[in-house]
Amino acid sequence: MVKQNADSSAPYAISVGHSRAAEIAADVLDSGGNAVDAGVAASISLTVLHSEQVQFGGVSPILIYLAESQLVYSIEGAGRWPLAIDRTLFEGKYRGRIPQGILRTVTPACPDAWITALERFGSMSFSELAEPTRILAKDGFPAHQDLVDCTVQFERYYRRYEENTSIWLPNDQTVQLGQVFIQSNLATTLGAMIDADRKAASKNGRMAGLSAVRDIFYKGEIADEMIRHVIQQDGLMTHADLASHKTPIVPATTAAVFGGTAFTCGFWSQGPVLSQSLQILEQFYQENPPEKKPSQHHIFLEAMKLSMADREAYYGDPDFVNVPSEQLLSPAYAAARARQIRIDEAFTALPTAGSFKGFEKPNISTYQKNTASVPALDTSVAIIADKHGNIFASTPSDSSFDSPAVPNLGFVISTRGSQSYVAADHPACLYPGKRPRVSACPFIIRTREGQFIAGGGPGADLQLQTAVQILMNHFVFDQSLLAAVNAPRVFTHSIPASSEPHLSFAGKIVIEDDIPNPVAVKLEESGHKITRETSRGVNRPSICIVKSNDGQYEAIGDPRRDSGQKTKSVSQRTAGR
Repeated sequence: MVKQNADSSAPYAISVGHSRAAEIAADVLDSGGNAVDAGVAASISLTVLHSEQVQFGGVSPILIYLAESQLVYSIEGAGRWPLAIDRTLFEGKYRGRIPQGILRTVTPACPDAWITALERFGSMSFSELAEPTRILAKDGFPAHQDLVDCTVQFERYYRRYEENTSIWLPNDQTVQLGQVFIQSNLATTLGAMIDADRKAASKNGRMAGLSAVRDIFYKGEIADEMIRHVIQQDGLMTHADLASHKTPIVPATTAAVFGGTAFTCGFWSQGPVLSQSLQILEQFYQENPPEKKPSQHHIFLEAMKLSMADREAYYGDPDFVNVPSEQLLSPAYAAARARQIRIDEAFTALPTAGSFKGFEKPNISTYQKNTASVPALDTSVAIIADKHGNIFASTPSDSSFDSPAVPNLGFVISTRGSQSYVAADHPACLYPGKRPRVSACPFIIRTREGQFIAGGGPGADLQLQTAVQILMNHFVFDQSLLAAVNAPRVFTHSIPASSEPHLSFAGKIVIEDDIPNPVAVKLEESGHKITRETSRGVNRPSICIVKSNDGQYEAIGDPRRDSGQKTKSVSQRTAGR
């Protein structure tokens, strides 16, 4: 794409994980950049503004809709296991677990995903897009509540590692609300990449600059720092693993939903569960119209269990796993799954996955425990629609507390290996060069009317359940997107968690505190084991959404977590209670 002339009046919509990230994205669009430029700039900024849950060396799944061609691409921003990884290490020494620390490290995916997006679809330089974030990291910003809560909740984890303590426990104490939070080492890292870009671009143009940014990170001095750190920590990643890391660009995975099309990342992520769940709900409500008054929360929970059972049985990196993708996303299969839902009786355990001729279904056993696990904490979101109708949707991610940060660089190398399994018969099992099955999952929906809805957000496995409930409320119950985001939610925990130790709790559901008591009683009568929790806080899932319709834009934030929205069209609204 060619950079356009600056136009501060051009329409757009931005819904991202922090208000400052929204401002950075808006500045890019106002200066003539496109949705991809703005999305990359916002994503980079989130590694500083939300460093507690987004690592510069983490993952960045990206979906891009191009209005001119009407095509949607998936930029598969996920790391791969080092080639030296050996399952027997985890089977023996760690008794089938993938421990916290350097051994769950996979190749850092964010920088290459962003560079790949800019090379193929962007118009601006890395230095133009990263400089505002370098300044943020150098000068600092007022600490927000998520950052404060994270440092309190995970203080003892940070204190295991000297570098993490220095970053996220400045002055050897938890962060205070409003204090200036500075990340000087990450600022230096960004500065080195910006300098490499400018130097190469001044001689040979923008593409040469982007190539130089990739090289300094994956082959140059930044790579050297990472590998020194890995060796010191007895890790397995090598220079060869870094140098060979490449981000695929493929057509997005599609499915027919409610007369339109859902676009997600592929089966290396949990993204297609969104499509499966919506298809099941569509088929169920065709046979059981809402006027019949089946409990919408119960039906949602059962649809999620059915699609998540298939996730556990079949989803894994397609480079290594033969996934029955066409069958899983078939409306006929969804209809068969919908018929398994019992209107007044819950699945007390995870239901059986579907069976497909020619595909082996592994015997998946779930690890159940009656005590709470450490909450997963990762992921933010950047959703941008520009004046041309192009859309960028991404969920950059990775936690800050479960492995040592790299000295002098200011980030943790992706610990996404925690979302693999050790068991060889699981489709998401670890293997040299294989991608973990990533929970972070942006989505784009093209409705039957030709409108676009794009979204994503934090929440580990629950981020997907959040998106499905909102889209169900919108498509089945005719709620506006604003009302659908605002509506109280329920979540099933019968599903094995994507992250170690993959806990599941048979029959357990969490309901938000705004669910009326009669609704809760009916859910209990159906067999659900209820826990009430607050809807707000650093561990609660939330969402950011952009809707575009022939030049009319809407940006929606979730009241459960702070975020940032900007529009230059019809509306800019944040759901409230």
